Amino acid sequence: MSYVIGFYGVKDGQGVTTTAVGMACELARRHTVLFLDADMSGTGTAVDLLQLDPEGRGMNNLIGARSITAGDLLAQAVGTPFPKMGLVPGLIAVCGSALPRLVEQLQGGSAFQIQGVEFVVVDFGAVAHPEQRSLRQAVTAIASVSHRLFAVIRDDPALLARNLQVLKAALPPKTELLLLESRRGAIRRPAQEAVRLRLPDLPLVGSIAWDPAGAMHAADSGKPPPMGELVRRLQITERAQPVLVQVQGGQQAGTRA
Repeated sequence: MSYVIGFYGVKDGQGVTTTAVGMACELARRHTVLFLDADMSGTGTAVDLLQLDPEGRGMNNLIGARSITAGDLLAQAVGTPFPKMGLVPGLIAVCGSALPRLVEQLQGGSAFQIQGVEFVVVDFGAVAHPEQRSLRQAVTAIASVSHRLFAVIRDDPALLARNLQVLKAALPPKTELLLLESRRGAIRRPAQEAVRLRLPDLPLVGSIAWDPAGAMHAADSGKPPPMGELVRRLQITERAQPVLVQVQGGQQAGTRA
């Protein structure tokens, strides 16, 4: 099984896709990566961020299936500027199913048992969905298919308060928090203290400088902001090593065959 890293947010527009794509691109410098845009809101932002042509491929062709297999994902992937990274475009102009249903489809087809792919990075988008009956059910579902799961939250006071309220109600398992700082660290300490007090069971594992001008430039150039420091700080490859050894062993066996 590939090592699965999931990302989600409480609301759209908080930097989830940018963070997830940036980490995937960083990992793809040394590892094979498949990026899955599983945001069920139907915005297709990952291909927009990298300025890719979906070529008619993507989740639009899979969302109604009973199950989604590894072969299905690979067949819907498009190339990226990184030779070791493929990307499955997200839904475009179509609202998908609730996340527990999507996870059932992925599990039913053993979608993440992808031969030769070391990392699968999944952008689950915002956990709120018209069909969602329970936020707890949604985050529990995506946690069940993720080796590591990150929730991206912004330090904007209004957004932060809403994020903390929803996450406290959802009690998400396995979740690690990433704080996007849009105030150049000016409210870092009160934001971190608010997270500590309201969500004592969820570790705040990293902060990311969020420069609106820089984000706009990245979108215009088709290049996500660098995430090398974040990948190193979170020890992504080190903690994934037991799974990577199995994947790499499968690659070598396939080569010998």
